Amino acid sequence: MRRVPPGQRLIRYLLLSAFISVMVGNFFPVGPDEPVKPIADASSAVTVPPFEKKEELLDLVGRLKQVADQPKLRAGAFVIEPSTGRYAGIDADESFAAASLIKVPVLVKLLDAIDRGQVSLDEQLELRPDLIGGGSGYLQWRPVNSKVSLREAMESMIVVSDNTATNLIIDRVGGIEACNRDFAFWGLKRTYVNDWLPDLPGTNKTSPGDLVSLLAMVDKGHLLTPESRSRMLKIMERTRIKTLLPPGLPAGAKISHKTGDIGSLVGDCGIVTTPEGKKFIAAVQVQRPHNDRRANEMIRQMSRVIYPAIVTGVPGPITETPAPASRGGHRQGRRRHR
Repeated sequence: MRRVPPGQRLIRYLLLSAFISVMVGNFFPVGPDEPVKPIADASSAVTVPPFEKKEELLDLVGRLKQVADQPKLRAGAFVIEPSTGRYAGIDADESFAAASLIKVPVLVKLLDAIDRGQVSLDEQLELRPDLIGGGSGYLQWRPVNSKVSLREAMESMIVVSDNTATNLIIDRVGGIEACNRDFAFWGLKRTYVNDWLPDLPGTNKTSPGDLVSLLAMVDKGHLLTPESRSRMLKIMERTRIKTLLPPGLPAGAKISHKTGDIGSLVGDCGIVTTPEGKKFIAAVQVQRPHNDRRANEMIRQMSRVIYPAIVTGVPGPITETPAPASRGGHRQGRRRHR
């Protein structure tokens, strides 16, 4: 057999080594104790639009502007029916404090890591002192350095808006920088984490347009597997605070949503399914003087005008309705971060 020259042998060995590395990476994913890497550099972001804007609902836009016209309140809103492309918005691409709405992209980041085999819901996370956050949630009261499952942290982050759980998850999926790089890769232009929760000054940012776009990408199957998509929507159905978008929905309508509430802002975003099977996605954020409850009522009013506009084509009337006397409604005003 003719002996292969040394240079060719070296090239063959390098190709074989590269092939083995790829195969090992595919069959043996990142271990539970290794950091999760971002999916891509933001500069290479290529996203497929999750919906097409086809018909602007001008009557609804006008009604939303009427509701938003209140002194010292600044509102942004966006709603779309993805199946038809009917939409409406006011200042939808303006940047607002995210408050606990930032937990929606963090949840997507976590579920994406699960889909990629980089983390497991059965992992045990350590309650390190630097990750314990005040405000909403109960994990902050557990003993320092005790353990909590990633599954419990994920559910607590959304259902009771646990800030400590959110910090644990951000840390586990690679930290703030890794989250921001993936958010940018998904095409979220105004969504980023600047500080660990509770972030009472409101330095974490997002926009109604970004939130609706992200939820639409998830709902359409662009980002997550069907299993993770289903898990996400079921968890968001269990959100405890139901005093913002839900009061504008009739009996039989379903909503998977997440609220946010700090002194300077209140907001809600979610996917609504009507009893007839129509689906629309909405997000509203209202900047306000500290804990001004008019902002909460503004979101309820917007929900009341949005729902009929999507179902019948005619926006609902503006009505004066007292805030719901629910446990969540009163507690939401006292807690500084939801």
